[in-house]
Amino acid sequence: MGAFMMDMKDIETEICALAGQIAAASAQYLILVGEFDARRGWAAWEVRSCAHWLSWRAGVDLHTAREQVRVAKAMRELPLITSAYLSGTISYSKVRAMTRVVTAENEASLLQKALDAPAAHIERLCRGLKKAMRPTRGNGVDVDPCTGRWRWDENDGSLVLTARFRPEDGKRFLAALTRAEYERTRVEGESEGDRAAPAPPNPVPAIIAMAEMVCAAVDSPVVSPAAEVLVHLGNSTEAGCDHAHFDDGPGLDDETLAQVLCSAVMRTVGHGRLGKTVRWSPTAKAPSRTQMRQLIIRDRCCTVPGCGRTRFLHAHHVTYRSRGGATSLDNLVLLCGEHHRALHDGYFFIEALGYQRFSFHHPSGTEIIHAPAVSGDADEIRRRYDGIAPDAIVPNWGGEGLDLSYATDVLITNWQQAA
Repeated sequence: MGAFMMDMKDIETEICALAGQIAAASAQYLILVGEFDARRGWAAWEVRSCAHWLSWRAGVDLHTAREQVRVAKAMRELPLITSAYLSGTISYSKVRAMTRVVTAENEASLLQKALDAPAAHIERLCRGLKKAMRPTRGNGVDVDPCTGRWRWDENDGSLVLTARFRPEDGKRFLAALTRAEYERTRVEGESEGDRAAPAPPNPVPAIIAMAEMVCAAVDSPVVSPAAEVLVHLGNSTEAGCDHAHFDDGPGLDDETLAQVLCSAVMRTVGHGRLGKTVRWSPTAKAPSRTQMRQLIIRDRCCTVPGCGRTRFLHAHHVTYRSRGGATSLDNLVLLCGEHHRALHDGYFFIEALGYQRFSFHHPSGTEIIHAPAVSGDADEIRRRYDGIAPDAIVPNWGGEGLDLSYATDVLITNWQQAA
C-alpha cells in the first residue's frame, strides 16, 4: 500500500515499527563490522583500515565509517547495550552516544536512561558526562634529557630507532607526527573538519612521510652523502647487478631494489669488478614536471581501489624501469607510499591495459574492482525482523525536560558510591 493511501495513525505506527527493525538490523551489521575488524578482514584488500573498506565496499562516507567502527569495537565489550540494540529498543544514535562514556560498571544505568529518554537527551547527557568525567591534570614528572640511537638490524636489515624526548620536544614531535599522518591519510573530497586527528598509535608511517617531505623539499649537501639515499650497485650483467646495498647500510634483494629504483629521491652508484666507482647517477630519473601534473590531473589520488589518499603519492612504473619500462603515462600510476611498498612486497599487482588504463589484482589473479555495487531488499529486512514490536524503539518518556547538571551529578555520584 502506498503511503498516500494510509491514515496518519498507521503511518506513525509503521515509522516506529520500521525504526525498530532498522535498529535491530544495524545492530547485527555493527556486530559483523566488529568481528570483521577484529579479524582484520579488510587487510586482505590492501586498504588502510576497516573504515576505508566500508567506504569502498558498503558505500559509507569516511566520517560515518570511522564512527561505525568505533561503535562496533565498543559493542564487543557491552553485552547489555548490544542485546537491547538487537531487540530494536534503542537506536544507533543512542548507542553511539553511550559508547563515548560507558564502562562495564555504568552500562546498566546508562542503558536504563536510554530506554527512558529520547535520543537528543541521551546525546546531551553523554556529552555532559564526558566533560564531567574528564580527569584533572596532575603534576608533571622529570624525564631524562632527550637521547636516541639507531642501528641496522643484522637479521632482516630493518632500521631500529629508540628515542626519548623532553616534554616540550615530545609534544612538538607528536604535533608534527599528527600533521604528517593527517596529510598522509587524507583522501579526495575530505575536508579538514571531517575528523579529529590524534597522534597516530603507530608512528612509523607518519615518520616515513616526514622523511619524504624533508628529502623532497631540502637539497642534499654535497659533502654529506648520509643526507641522501645512495644505492650501490655491483657489477652489472644481463641478469642484473650481482649485488646491491644502501650506502653504509644493508644489502637489498631484487624486489626491494626494484622498489627503491622506483623512487625519485635517490641516487645510484655503480661499481666495477674491483669495486671502483664507474657510474654516479644524477638523482634517479623521474617523471617530468609536466608528466606529474598530467598524472595528478588523471589519477587525483592513490589509484588502488578503496584508498583515495591524496598526499605523499609516488609515480610507480607498472613495468619496472629496471625491466625496460618506459617513463610514460601508459606505464605510470599514482600510489601512496603504503600501497607502493605493498605492491613491491607482492600483496597485489597491476596490469597495464593500454591507453592509460590499468587493472588491479590479488596475487591469485582476482581483480580488485573500484566501486562494487551495493544491493539490498527492504522486504527481506521486514521478514527477518518481523518479531520486533511496532513500538519497541519508542522510549518510556513522558515529555519532561533534561536537567543536565542534576542528571550528571546524580549518575556520577551513584557510580562512585557503587565503586
